[in-house]
Amino acid sequence: MKKASQINPTVAVCVVIALGVTLAYAIVGATVRPAMYSDSGWGFLGWDGRHGLPFNYGARPAAADLATDEAAFMGWWSPGQHVLPGLVEMTGLDLGLSMVVVVTLFSLLGLAGWFVLYRSFGFAATSAAIAVAIVACMRHFSLPFGIYNGGEVLLFGGAPWFLALLWRLREFRWTAVLPLVAATAVLTFLKLSGILVAACAIGAAAGSAGRWFSRETIRRGLVAGVTIATIGVAFYFLWATRGESPAANDAMQAGGWLVVPRFLLLSAGMIASGSLSLGDLASYIALNPRNPLLASLLPLYLALLPFAVATFAFVWWRLHRSHADYLRFTALLAISVTFVLTAVAARGGAVEADERHFRIVSLVLFGGIVHSVMGLPSKWARVGFAAVALVAAAYGISSFAARAASSMSRPLGERGFRHLVADKAVLDFLRRVDVAQPDRASAFIYVPSPEIALEVRNVRRFSNHADFQTVRELQDKTYRGKVPLLYVVVQKRLVAEGKAALILRSFTDYPADAWQETDLGDFVVFSSDFGAR
Repeated sequence: MKKASQINPTVAVCVVIALGVTLAYAIVGATVRPAMYSDSGWGFLGWDGRHGLPFNYGARPAAADLATDEAAFMGWWSPGQHVLPGLVEMTGLDLGLSMVVVVTLFSLLGLAGWFVLYRSFGFAATSAAIAVAIVACMRHFSLPFGIYNGGEVLLFGGAPWFLALLWRLREFRWTAVLPLVAATAVLTFLKLSGILVAACAIGAAAGSAGRWFSRETIRRGLVAGVTIATIGVAFYFLWATRGESPAANDAMQAGGWLVVPRFLLLSAGMIASGSLSLGDLASYIALNPRNPLLASLLPLYLALLPFAVATFAFVWWRLHRSHADYLRFTALLAISVTFVLTAVAARGGAVEADERHFRIVSLVLFGGIVHSVMGLPSKWARVGFAAVALVAAAYGISSFAARAASSMSRPLGERGFRHLVADKAVLDFLRRVDVAQPDRASAFIYVPSPEIALEVRNVRRFSNHADFQTVRELQDKTYRGKVPLLYVVVQKRLVAEGKAALILRSFTDYPADAWQETDLGDFVVFSSDFGAR
């Protein structure tokens, strides 16, 4: 009989793998410096302009007078993705290193949390450790060390701890309401979709014990319902009524019931494959811009559907006697998350069928998959699973290495992060014109992606999102009034596409002949020196 203090060698090896991979990613990230997605750039742009404003408000140019700013609630982005790195940056580190610090901490927090959660479900320490070690080698785990993806990595770190707390409180005594509401607030702070994960998980936990029409189940459902209602009311008044969010309905984008079959078909494959980033791998192979094989991933996920069904059936077959509560919880969580995302998309919300939206559900399922495989008597079945995991791990690690090598060729900004849109000529230009003056409002710089604007610290700046905005959206955005000196930086291809002309016309009080054009390689700067006239 083993002593209680004896270390399980498999667990020890898995811990070393997980910690070693994370440390290696952190060292490379700190050396090369990460880039950031534009969504994170919007948050940081608001964070920079927050001074003197209420929490989670940022400054933007007023449509009625370009020379002034107005406060805007940042409803599209969770505060954590810019607040946490922003606070680290205030200690003296540059923003690039600050992002690496936050990513490393939440990656480690997530690995520990998923291990704790898998153990809470009753899975063996060996199975839980193997699952965590595999996750540490996946592409979705390595990505934020190379390209900061904001709330995604924060949700990875926070969600398992929320779910472990929920599992501990799944009897749903009335004393559980307050801690679950508070924990949901933290999860939503980390990523806006955390409220979706939390609410769906609470409902799933309430039904996980079975005996759905018993008095006990009804009581549990009542407490869970009060908890979810409290969360919903608080979110509505503290967030949803203050500004737009990704869940806001857009009649022009609404897909109606036509999106339902597509969402249902895609979600099944994404839930089955998301923990191993198999969808990302398929996208890299089939949708590679250099040689695209398909127009979309829909055929691939349709092909994955039998695999997904087989995976669900296999896990149920292996665990329905020993882990029935876990199976019910996972199934209800998957169904409810899919239902909510489908409803939001059908009503015109900015939600697409994407593997990342189902990642938490997939990771919950993954613990059961690994535990089921580890219990198989067939050595070849375990070898087959190991082969799939090794292929996914090879993709995850190699994609990080390739991304790091590619990032080295991208320009490093003054704030210590790599730029994916701006080139060196643009950054050099911004350094030349971003000069501190007695009147900070004397110049205004307008750029085509928010992370570029983060390089401007001494004069007013803002951004559109011209690469992703439609012609109508660009036409609808207008600014009246003038500033002494206005710079508009755009890619030359936007000039060819006609979008640059729409951007210039959005400054309605500037005549067409007011603009001077300066070539910057792949970019062009339109400037108007109103103060000199």
